[in-house]
Amino acid sequence: MDASLNNSNLHHLPWNENNIEHLLALAGIGPGCWRTRHGDANLNGRSYGGQLLAQAFMAGMMDVPADRVPTMMQFLFLQGAMPQEMLDLHVTALQEGKRFSSRHVRGSQGNGRVILDAQVTCALPLDAPSHGSPSNAPVGERPEDLAQLHDIDPALLRGLQRLGGYSEDHKPSIEFRIPDPERQFSAATMDGRFRFWMRPTHGLPDDSRIHAAAFAYQSDWWMNFSALGLHLREMGERRLYIASLNHAIWLHRPFRSDQWLHVETVSPVSDSGRGLSIGSVHDREGRSLATVTQECLMAYAG
Repeated sequence: MDASLNNSNLHHLPWNENNIEHLLALAGIGPGCWRTRHGDANLNGRSYGGQLLAQAFMAGMMDVPADRVPTMMQFLFLQGAMPQEMLDLHVTALQEGKRFSSRHVRGSQGNGRVILDAQVTCALPLDAPSHGSPSNAPVGERPEDLAQLHDIDPALLRGLQRLGGYSEDHKPSIEFRIPDPERQFSAATMDGRFRFWMRPTHGLPDDSRIHAAAFAYQSDWWMNFSALGLHLREMGERRLYIASLNHAIWLHRPFRSDQWLHVETVSPVSDSGRGLSIGSVHDREGRSLATVTQECLMAYAG
């Protein structure tokens, strides 16, 4: 087993909530069984969904041949995870073919309470045709020059507190930059689309699997805002209760997730308490890197 995947070198390091690599570290507890080391709490007192995504992705890649790169994860959020409890991840093989390796991952806490269920696939890179949709980021846009959340007028963010406390949340491990916040955060102009830039605050080692898991951690961040924001103008003073239901990631090519990533999300539909968001991810050169989908619970609270 690759020692870098086991993250055993992190065991002696002091806990650092700013470092995504620490947040996805696992310890082996038996054949096909892994245990998390650190919880990452949300405002609601449950584990941040992106950490669960990252830990499941990492567990699913542990015994895959090193020449097969991560390509896909499909994930169900089944119950809220308690960040103060360790999460056990049980991995079984679904496929070990000529080109693809697939694993099933189930996560549980406490007395067997099932938290998550996921499928992870890795594949051999193949000689094949290639194309990709271009990025919608303006040519030359510099994410380091764009606004951070703490730069934005609090009055503009106040309405977002009705969307599960969006404007109050902050992940110290993620740099987050927002183009044109006056338009994107105004209830009058929200249109079911939202774009932003993100990257980890710390660099990551040269391991494609750690980068894939770190991207999974980031991929839950503001992903469902496109499904939520356009309803602000019709909500009045009501509040929405939101929670992630399922999540899928397709990695189109290996990439470094510790570089600036441009994310544009669009919500084609929300109905009956469920909203769907689709995210397209590009690098600064406009190359298509990944696609993410998420369905979230979005229902009026109370």
